Amino acid sequence: MGRNEDRPGAPIVIVGAYGAVGRVAAHTLTSWYPERVIVAGRDPARAREMVLSGGAARAIRVDVTDPGDIARMLDERPAVVVMCVERGNAAVARACLERGVHHVDISATAAILNEIAELDSLAVRHAATALLSVGVAPGLSNVLARHCVEALPSARSVDIDLLLGMGGAHGDDSVRWVVANLAAGNAPGRADRIRVRLRGFGVRTVHPFPFSDQYTIRDKLGLPATTRMCFDSAAATSLLFALRSARFFEAARRLRAERLITSLFSRLHFGSRRFVVQARAADAHGAAVSSTVTGLGTARATGVVTALAVRRLLTGDAAPGVRHLDELVPVGQFIDELHEYGMTVHHDPPPQDDRFGPRITTPDDPANRP
Repeated sequence: MGRNEDRPGAPIVIVGAYGAVGRVAAHTLTSWYPERVIVAGRDPARAREMVLSGGAARAIRVDVTDPGDIARMLDERPAVVVMCVERGNAAVARACLERGVHHVDISATAAILNEIAELDSLAVRHAATALLSVGVAPGLSNVLARHCVEALPSARSVDIDLLLGMGGAHGDDSVRWVVANLAAGNAPGRADRIRVRLRGFGVRTVHPFPFSDQYTIRDKLGLPATTRMCFDSAAATSLLFALRSARFFEAARRLRAERLITSLFSRLHFGSRRFVVQARAADAHGAAVSSTVTGLGTARATGVVTALAVRRLLTGDAAPGVRHLDELVPVGQFIDELHEYGMTVHHDPPPQDDRFGPRITTPDDPANRP
């Protein structure tokens, strides 16, 4: 187990804690660990506001692109550092692991996770854990995919379907990531869009998108996997992916207008706050199982999942090395905790025991109707 489990009073540092995700993670962790949470970032005023709001014990200024700042942050002797930004992630992870400090990263970018994955032997050598795929997708999607494959050992493929509500708060990094990947277009050879039934929204069109979970599932579970997404507004989904096909976002990137588009997206709050993340595993004979989590607010859900993962690390529930959320704890135990935070889990067909939540999904369930 990680060497930090024997230092129960050690700080919990959250980088980017004043963002949409980090704020939820900080407040949740502070409710469990008063006086231990330190918020860190480049904006001291926003960090201090977190302290005044009761979301942290202290604030420190940290620019994660500055090695000196990273060193000073680690001089606080934290038990864990949580990265809620996509900036210098691999460098921060390396610095943490070299000091035997746990590292949690909410990034959804496969290239970043691959860089951190290369630090596995370093983490093992220093008895620390780097935890990746923490959030909704990746994160809950990985957990649900593993459950489906465990429930259907004959599975030959996995599909992840994600519906994101356009209402509510959007994290700046999350919006920036979506816009950047719309600009990247649909890579040759990538799976096409399909029509699927999403709980509470009926049949919707979902489009391939480069969330890292599909690559992790292929690597860890040895099965081909594809992640697709849509928004709660069918019209907005059609428009945005039509613009992607027309290379509008690619042109905007060439014209250096991505920042403007990201700013506009960040201010869009029409639609609902609901999200759906669904995993489906199927075999060659037509047998299939699916598991779904529904809830309100992807940023809030990501912050809650991050806090739950940190709590698991602090209790020693992780072997040293680079791990993903579905490798941290048994699937059923983690899913049980989600109900306490307004998220609901559905399985089809229902499991034969109570380890995986309520037995409430059937093919003609009214919640599956438009």
